[in-house]
Amino acid sequence: MIVFSDLDGSLLDHDTYDWAPAQPALALLKERSVPLILVSSKTLAELEEFRVLLELQHPVVAENGAVIDVPDGYFGGDAERPASAVARAELQSVYEDVKSTYGFRCEAFYELGVSGIARETGLSERRAGLANDRQASEPVLWRDDERRAEQFRQAMISRGLRCVRGGRFLHVMGNTGKAEAVNQLLDAYAHVWPGGETTSVSLGDAPNDLGMLSVTDVAVVIPGKHGHPMNVDTPTRVLRPTLAGPAGWNAAMMSLLEEQLGSYSTTKIDGG
Repeated sequence: MIVFSDLDGSLLDHDTYDWAPAQPALALLKERSVPLILVSSKTLAELEEFRVLLELQHPVVAENGAVIDVPDGYFGGDAERPASAVARAELQSVYEDVKSTYGFRCEAFYELGVSGIARETGLSERRAGLANDRQASEPVLWRDDERRAEQFRQAMISRGLRCVRGGRFLHVMGNTGKAEAVNQLLDAYAHVWPGGETTSVSLGDAPNDLGMLSVTDVAVVIPGKHGHPMNVDTPTRVLRPTLAGPAGWNAAMMSLLEEQLGSYSTTKIDGG
């Protein structure tokens, strides 16, 4: 089994960023040597902290797929930077043009600044600084009519960029995504585990997770607080726990581990 997981609203509580309810499943994954790959809109600087806190030694995918980081020697060589990644400075230039052309009411991370990011996310200023340490994406706080968000997205597409919605922000980036990054890593695992039968699992709660959820064998859709539809329209097996955040994450993973790996746990997915 290989597990790909979103953080905010999935493994982490949407409001408190706590992952304690997921500890039983996290411990079992570690015990069984199942790779857990964090796939997040967070920056690599932020994910490095979670690597330490969660004691993970696996690849991570940052900035919604725009950045892939593989530990030295993990696959016998590092995974390459996604070919379609666009530098942050270029994204900001296009964003400014689109915002002024259409008069959208929104604020990008670089406009909010560290104090504004802390205010809008509830992060400490130190963590807000890490969140602003971006290489190839720009989160945008949408303050306009929701119907105009689609116009904003189309304007970005017409300029060769992509705009996806996370739990709190729109994310502007090149033609990269969580799905592409997950597929790249699955290919790398296939080369180091030739002929092995592997089940891939992904867990996410927001629209920017839909691509990732659609390319793994099992998709776990965590209930989100955003109210946006989460339709995984693929042959992928879909589980929908009724509990939100890390509690739902734990219930789903404990059930899958019991099913796939023969765990002795009796925990069943809540409403799956």
